[in-house]
Amino acid sequence: MSVDKLQEAEEAVAQMREEEARKAREALGEDLRRPPVADTASKAHRLITARLDQVRVMSNMRTGALEDLHELAVSIRETGLLSPPLVRETGDEAVPYELLAGQRRYAALRLIDQADGEDSDWRFTVVDGISRREALSMQFAENFHQSKPEPVQFARAARLIMAEDPSLTAAEVSRIVGAPPAWTRKALRLLELPDAIVERVESGDLSFTAADFVRRAVARGDVTAEKAEELVEEHANGALSGIELKYGVGYVPPPPENYEEVSDRLDAARREAAHAPREDRDDYDPSEPAREPSYSAPPSQTSAPRIGDADLDGYVLGAFLFHSATDRSRKLLRIAGEADAHEYARSLHPHERLAALRSLAREVIESA
Repeated sequence: MSVDKLQEAEEAVAQMREEEARKAREALGEDLRRPPVADTASKAHRLITARLDQVRVMSNMRTGALEDLHELAVSIRETGLLSPPLVRETGDEAVPYELLAGQRRYAALRLIDQADGEDSDWRFTVVDGISRREALSMQFAENFHQSKPEPVQFARAARLIMAEDPSLTAAEVSRIVGAPPAWTRKALRLLELPDAIVERVESGDLSFTAADFVRRAVARGDVTAEKAEELVEEHANGALSGIELKYGVGYVPPPPENYEEVSDRLDAARREAAHAPREDRDDYDPSEPAREPSYSAPPSQTSAPRIGDADLDGYVLGAFLFHSATDRSRKLLRIAGEADAHEYARSLHPHERLAALRSLAREVIESA
């Protein structure tokens, strides 16, 4: 390619990228111009002063202790409360306000009161006409953008908002709090799992991704909820790896993109080898009787180097698929013959082969 042609190609690529970036900016601008789901942002704000015992804290989506508040309390002491916490009116004379947003600031103010030994009047911003659903949404949004909650907490908070207003969809809740819609839907579906599995996600013993994989397997009927609980428990205790858990709940790896093409070429080569004159074959020995060639036979110890563990796993997996796997497994994997079995085994990543073999063997034993 000439220098001029190369320069033209580079300029064309640069123009394409610039056009893509422009379209992305326009899409973001269009998204910002969308009308809000509710009129929360237009509600009137006004400043008031109140003691902390006049402000109650509503149930918060966060669990556990807040982050260290001492530095924030020192900052407030030195520079003042720059951004007063948001509250709404409760209609209760004894405790007339309820905290909407600013739990860390509220907790820091309490530290200052405790240090001073007296209850001070602090500034708060009252947001007029806020419903409970809007209150939950404001609290949810603040927490989400300050520190992403773990998925189960997120899902429970989103469900609580939707319970206050059943007309809201998951996509609308996502927009209200500024969360990705796909992430919100996936988090909400976690609550469909048995409680024991949900607890494992909360405790960090099961990843969000693995939990969603298990959920989909249960929903498809590939594994029962009870069996899924057993497998997750084994995984949490270290008895099953992540990939073994996936195979245990019915994971079927997709065949390679050229699976059909490779299988057809392999079948053609086997047919050609089977029908070729014996004297044309590489393994021809006039002193031996005629025999059919075997497929993927392991090389002899004297004529080839030692087979690696990954290749050995692949060979054993292919043989098991063809000779011993259940009809259901062979049907799912589209195994019609020995060539298919070995080709599919080789298509898996080396670290997946042993786990697949164990899963297939487990299915055979359990179906016996």
